[in-house]
This record gives sequence, structure tokens and C-alpha cells, in this order.
Amino acid sequence: MHVEPENYPSNQPKVRCFGSSAALTVEATPLLVRGVAQGHTVNLDVAPRQGPDVIWARKITIQLSDTELPIMAAICLGYLPKAHFKRSGKGIVIDRQPNKLYVSATQGSGNAFALPIPIGQTFQVSSLILSQLLKQTALTDSNLLVTALRGAAALYKPSN
Repeated sequence: MHVEPENYPSNQPKVRCFGSSAALTVEATPLLVRGVAQGHTVNLDVAPRQGPDVIWARKITIQLSDTELPIMAAICLGYLPKAHFKRSGKGIVIDRQPNKLYVSATQGSGNAFALPIPIGQTFQVSSLILSQLLKQTALTDSNLLVTALRGAAALYKPSN
């Protein structure tokens, strides 16, 4: 019998969200800097749906940096309205809208997927991101973490 270690990628905490035409996975993962694990973050995977099936082979993945993770947390907590996480040739936009987060991802031409994330799943995503931020910092008090997030969000100016 083969037992995978707790930190094996398939055993990492994750939240899956399903819209009518796309799906999102937010998954806890080591923060990789030039291929070396240097902290904790999340991967955002957005993939298209065909009927009940998700086509994960076409997913668009972005690993949030140590700077982007608190921005994502600030969006989930309502301190920021929107952010665009960009990489060469691809990007994911998270936008607060009434009663939901709206996620849209693009990569090249013809690869554009979007879905709403309802309140309950937004709570689950927020919880996962906050747990990764607690691991990322030396903070043991979640109230201090939220206070730090509010201060950081007040500094944020989106790039165009």
C-alpha cells in the first residue's frame, strides 16, 4: 500500500467551484521561486466545461506570488474591488460583484473562461487563502492578519 505524504500535491487543501461554462480550483501549494519552495500560496486553475465535464487539460493556471496572495485575500474580504493577476500571455481577473466574485481567465486567442463564485464558495476560498497567509507569516493571531490585510489593501493601486 502506497501512502502519499501530507504535503503531496494531490493532498493539498483545495476549493472547487463550478459555473455553467467553466470551473475554478483554488489549491494550497508551496510558493515556488525559481523552482524552489519558499513559502505558501495558492494556484488558481480555471478550465472550461462541456456539459457536466470539466476539461482540465485546457486549464489556465496562475500561482499567486507572495505579493498577490494578500491582494487576493483583500478582494475576498471586501477590502479591494478587483485585481488582475497577469503572466506572459495569460491572466486571471477577480472582480467583486453583487452576491458573488466573478472570475475570468484568458490565455492566447480562443481561451477565455469565466464563472461566478457564490457567497458560500467565496467564504471557502477566503478561508483557504487566509490559512495560507497565516503559514506565510509569523502571525498566530488571525485578527492581526486581517488588520495587516486592511493596511496593505489601502496601499494597493492597480497597474494598467
